[in-house]
Amino acid sequence: MTSSDAPDTALPNTFIYLLGLPGTGKYTVAQEIAARAGFRIVDNHLINNPVFTVVRVDGKTALPREIWKHAGDIGRVVFECIRTLSPPDFSFVLTNALYHDQSEDHEWFAEIAALAAARGALFVPVRMTLSDSDEYRRRVTDPRRENRMKETDPAAPEKYSGREVLMPNHPHLLSLDVTKLSPAETAEKILSHARALRAQSA
Repeated sequence: MTSSDAPDTALPNTFIYLLGLPGTGKYTVAQEIAARAGFRIVDNHLINNPVFTVVRVDGKTALPREIWKHAGDIGRVVFECIRTLSPPDFSFVLTNALYHDQSEDHEWFAEIAALAAARGALFVPVRMTLSDSDEYRRRVTDPRRENRMKETDPAAPEKYSGREVLMPNHPHLLSLDVTKLSPAETAEKILSHARALRAQSA
């Protein structure tokens, strides 16, 4: 987990959950949110990479389906630590590639929402999409992704063209087309949305 040394006093105990296809820019935006508002980053590769390390991961080869159960087990250990050990004012930005047609992805989303509820946290799901295949290809093939065992397949825009990012039924949902937005602009839109929700609940 990483964070800034300057937490946003307007957003204590807040969960921002970034959803999007692989290569959308979730982790980069999470870094911006952490730098600007002191959130702790719990991205999917923090959870996945301990098991990714012991199998073949080249950014293009399909992973064994069983790997996701083990990653889920790691995730639940991290979430239990957040629930029972994290200071009550800590805020978190989480990332995931979740799909609307996968029942297990809806269940995973529900687990995160329940974790936020258990802490009495403000929960802000954010759906990030890209509307230009060339921009998507540019992002997913960024060589920096290899270092974190992320997908780098240049055929990703075609592979995911029929996949719909999970669309949760949640009153705090923010949907953003980030094709023409910088990570800084995206982060500021998300933080502004979260601050407005916090002000409404005050």
